[in-house]
Amino acid sequence: MKKSKFNLENKIQNMVSDLPPKQRKLAGYILKNLKPCAFMTSTALGTAAEVSESTVIRFASYMGYKGYPDFQQELRESLKNELSALDKFSIEKVEDTSTVYQEIFESEVGIINRTLKELSSETFNNAVEALYDKESILTVGFKGSYCLSSYAGYNLSKIHAKVQIIDEWNERWFNYLNDLSDNTAAILFGFPRYPQNVVTIAETLKKRKVSLIVITDSVVSPLAEYADFLFIIPVKKAFFVDHLSAVMCLINALIFSLSHKDKEKTEKYLKRFEKFANENNFFVKSN
Repeated sequence: MKKSKFNLENKIQNMVSDLPPKQRKLAGYILKNLKPCAFMTSTALGTAAEVSESTVIRFASYMGYKGYPDFQQELRESLKNELSALDKFSIEKVEDTSTVYQEIFESEVGIINRTLKELSSETFNNAVEALYDKESILTVGFKGSYCLSSYAGYNLSKIHAKVQIIDEWNERWFNYLNDLSDNTAAILFGFPRYPQNVVTIAETLKKRKVSLIVITDSVVSPLAEYADFLFIIPVKKAFFVDHLSAVMCLINALIFSLSHKDKEKTEKYLKRFEKFANENNFFVKSN
């Protein structure tokens, strides 16, 4: 995401010389205070930069935005990878907490619909094929993405003999990955702020010629360059709780499609799982 930040900075820098004096002063302030500006209203920004609010609005328009909110949103997006959880919480302004559940549900549905619309059936089918052909499967996710890796790994283990969930980075996993056969596929999850460990693992797996299925938020994600099969979940809104419903839908779709590649084999593994679960009292039994 740093690339986007630099693009926005360059955009402002390239236009500074053409700006009127007051807008030039504002641009200088913004360039020196990118992060604080992501949280300021147009009035607050004008006060901080010692220009009028109308100057702020004209500046946003001159930069090619419909208004200041659009400019501010792009600034937030460009800084998304650098914002802490507290920063993101500060961005969210909920006027009526009694309807916040509706806003969250609608946001999740919107992300699911957009993901579905933009999903490449060719990439999806090829990813399923890659999972089907491989001797072993890894799922990798840290921090907020750990739950995704765990969920995917748990359900894949019901229908595949060799599944490993990587949720930490240490010498044990370093040695394991460096001894991996290339007859392996890995599903990697990474969203802002991208954990360095998942990028390190992606680099290691790429060197081992492992087939990499990457699920992330942007083509400029630091994970994207390692992907053999790239899935973009268009999470745009900055929020300290990640929007993961669309990712879960994609995981379910991949596993469901994989299970139907060889129904007889899937039934065999599911029966084995159920037998093991019953023998070890995994679940509460009804009377």
